[in-house]
Amino acid sequence: MTGKRKAAMFLLVMALLLLAVGAFFGWYVGFHNLGLNRSFNPQRVAEAEAHMWRAYYGRKMGDLAYQMAGLMREQMGASLWTTKQVIEPMAEGTRIFAKGPGDYQRDVLPKLESSYERLGKACGEDWDPHEVAQAELGWWVARRTPGENAPEQVGAKIAHLYTLIYGRDNADVQQAGLLRAEAAALRDAGADNADWPAIEALLLESYTALRRGVQ
Repeated sequence: MTGKRKAAMFLLVMALLLLAVGAFFGWYVGFHNLGLNRSFNPQRVAEAEAHMWRAYYGRKMGDLAYQMAGLMREQMGASLWTTKQVIEPMAEGTRIFAKGPGDYQRDVLPKLESSYERLGKACGEDWDPHEVAQAELGWWVARRTPGENAPEQVGAKIAHLYTLIYGRDNADVQQAGLLRAEAAALRDAGADNADWPAIEALLLESYTALRRGVQ
């Protein structure tokens, strides 16, 4: 299957999955945006992100879509419809970035900007979608760049992203960024033999610190 066909299949799987979830569980989770959730459950977010990473590296696209939807629902308070609208450009940007070095500003940044613009409008946030997208892309690129990929460096960029999203910059937010970067580095070090319980434990610490920092 070609790259374009895989990408199209990925987006189709996500769209169908979200519609199916909406059809069966819309009465429970609702279709209205709740606004940015500063009281998210760190355990749920950590579990969802760990499963999302495992699905991504294992090329399990259906599971990835499910975890992405759950993560956005819990952490961002987004409705199912908003989640679908936000994930589509984000997934396309991720696919392009995953192909390897390229013109990120031209090919990836506009996708991320579209995603954050939709999310901000839906959840009533007045962040600058270009600035937030640039921060998101910034830590992705740093992890791929020798000399800029130490957890301390990547963690500072993640913390900057959090500051733009939540409007908070403090020791807890900085710690949250560092711990998430350490979890990502641990995954990379282990590759196919990654210590997923340890990774999830780091993510739990990270999101616990983040919740403290943004409440």
